[in-house]
Amino acid sequence: MLLTAVILYAFIVLGISFLAQRKIHDEEDFIVAGRRMPIWLNTGTLLATWFGAGTLLTTSDEIALEGVRIIALEPLGAGLCLVLTGLFFARPLWNMNICTLADFFKARFGPKAEVLQVLTSVPTFVGWIAVQLVALSGLFNILFDWPIPQTIVALGLFAMVYTIVGGMWSVSLTDALQAVLMIFGLLLLGWNVLGDLTNFGGLEGIWKQSTVSRRQWIPIDRTQEFAEWCGWLSIAMLGNLPSQDLMQRVFAAKSAQVARISCFMAGGLYILLGSIPVFIGFSFPILFPDKEPQSVVIQMAQHYLSDGMMVVFLLAVLSMVLSSMDSGILAPATILGRNLFRKRVPDSVSSLTLCRLSVVLVSAVCVAVALMGSRAFELLESCYSIGLAGLLVPLVMGLFWKNGNQTSALLAMTIGVGAWLIEWTFGIEWPLAPVGAALGFLVYIIHARSLESPVQSNQG
Repeated sequence: MLLTAVILYAFIVLGISFLAQRKIHDEEDFIVAGRRMPIWLNTGTLLATWFGAGTLLTTSDEIALEGVRIIALEPLGAGLCLVLTGLFFARPLWNMNICTLADFFKARFGPKAEVLQVLTSVPTFVGWIAVQLVALSGLFNILFDWPIPQTIVALGLFAMVYTIVGGMWSVSLTDALQAVLMIFGLLLLGWNVLGDLTNFGGLEGIWKQSTVSRRQWIPIDRTQEFAEWCGWLSIAMLGNLPSQDLMQRVFAAKSAQVARISCFMAGGLYILLGSIPVFIGFSFPILFPDKEPQSVVIQMAQHYLSDGMMVVFLLAVLSMVLSSMDSGILAPATILGRNLFRKRVPDSVSSLTLCRLSVVLVSAVCVAVALMGSRAFELLESCYSIGLAGLLVPLVMGLFWKNGNQTSALLAMTIGVGAWLIEWTFGIEWPLAPVGAALGFLVYIIHARSLESPVQSNQG
């Protein structure tokens, strides 16, 4: 029954995608749904995109091991990112009438900054999609004993097909279905686990039976762990701001107001729903002290859910992962096709064709990275870091401060990415991305101010 439901669900998703194909007439339809997305669809696709395997499967495992301080990354930091986008970024960026974030870098800082933005962004999505592929293939391995490498390839191919068919329209419409399933599945599992906690004194009893270190939200009494916690929060809250998949949905909204409200609603729902995996992961060591804290959500689901409920829950998990994967594939593919390959390919090849070919390329690279294997949480953390380190400063400064030029942006981006590369190359535990962003900010300010000096001197 479980396998039948999965196959049926896959055909439904493909069917929606092929129906959405009729809406695709040009590059703008493919990338930003013709800027016609209503608030319900915009909110649904934002929530479904944000809520992936990292939020459900990986975070619950980490909280079972480390305690609630992991919420700095998920769901608190990532949810606040959506709220900040609605507060400060959605309206001015939507009003620019652009299709990609690289368009902003080109308009504000020139073609070199545009290319560097593309080259910096793409690895972010490759790592993110690899997280989803690894997590979901592991789930199918547990449930159906499917070999992980072959499952990764099959999942990547499936996501590629329905993304390439309808672009943003198919992605957002399937996201709407996936968001409904996701919410229902989360509530279903959370309610069943909560019912069993009465034997342990409820939530209060679980909290009291846990160790002090696992209950500590912010490790303020341990300097190194507090610095790490602040790094996680800044990476999740700020690192995703200059992200194409987020801003692509801002650009796709039918108005600036729709874009803002959608970000607020999706951010609030994300934090609220994200508390369920937190609660599940925190309860696991008390409820099952003899079991290893691995695949915590799946172990909980197998224990508490009936066969029929398990079908619904699996479809919810599948929805979470696929909604993140298709968005993660579409985002880098569109900036590659529109902002990198377009200038290097003959005009006889349409921009729409380039975007679709880029979907194939991105999908293949993501599958290859996933097959290499890595600890999912580390992949997730490193993905967030690149955006914070290299792209946040020029986005904020370019949007809200008229000073600075291409050199200012390139210096800030180079310093930020350099800091991230040092952290990633040498395996430094303390996140250097916030440091790189801070240094990039200082360099941007200094260089931009230096541009003013000759002008002021001449005026005097």
